[in-house]
Amino acid sequence: MRYFVYHFQVFLLIMIRLNAMFVIAPFFSSDVIPFRMKILLCFFTTLVIFPVVASQGYRLPGNMAEYSILILREVGIGLYLGFLVAVVFSAFQLAGQFFAVQIGFGINEVLDPLGQVSVPLLGQLKNLIGILVFLAINGHHMMIRAIYRSYDLAPVFQLSVSSSGSLARYLMHSFSGMFVVALKIALPVVVTAFLVTISLGILAKVAPQMNIMMFGFPFQIVVSFGILILATPLIVRVMHVALERTFTFVTRVLVHWPI
Repeated sequence: MRYFVYHFQVFLLIMIRLNAMFVIAPFFSSDVIPFRMKILLCFFTTLVIFPVVASQGYRLPGNMAEYSILILREVGIGLYLGFLVAVVFSAFQLAGQFFAVQIGFGINEVLDPLGQVSVPLLGQLKNLIGILVFLAINGHHMMIRAIYRSYDLAPVFQLSVSSSGSLARYLMHSFSGMFVVALKIALPVVVTAFLVTISLGILAKVAPQMNIMMFGFPFQIVVSFGILILATPLIVRVMHVALERTFTFVTRVLVHWPI
């Protein structure tokens, strides 16, 4: 108990970084998980990490102003690591928005319990599939492992203001990868919907007596959903690879953390 009291300031910093990651990281940030469970998980995880970090040695500031800056840095690192993984789930929702508009489902929106925003119905479907893939590859364990490794590879006590440029470059790289992943997921349905639209346009010119508007809308939906069902194994594979590459990218960011 005396050891815990003596190092309580370090314990608080560790818990703040971990809690900041839980606020924004996928699965952990969901409102489906009760708030008390999140706090308990954060507390017990900090209890496991705390002795290792405290044993490595540290130097804490002697006044409250500098310690408050350390707290802000801890919050920033936790949010940064969680955001790098949350971006890939934005790619899943973006993919759903891509082909929801193409097949006429863009107006159907539901509340996303993870992000607390309104997203198209198909975007929510892709997000839920992404969560299942995330849990299947033990992504929640990888997130906790990443926050643990961050104390070895990115010690907050040595983070400088000049490192913001490198961190921004990593963030821009993750944003560009988001659009690539979204395009890979949405490409089969988007291309199919585009070809169906062209075919219906040609048919309208050839046979103007036909009511293409009444016939084309349900036909496009049926064909698009058929392609979506056939392409689901490929989409799951793309999500799997995207999440694995995201965790590899997070590890690379920590290894090359600017100090």
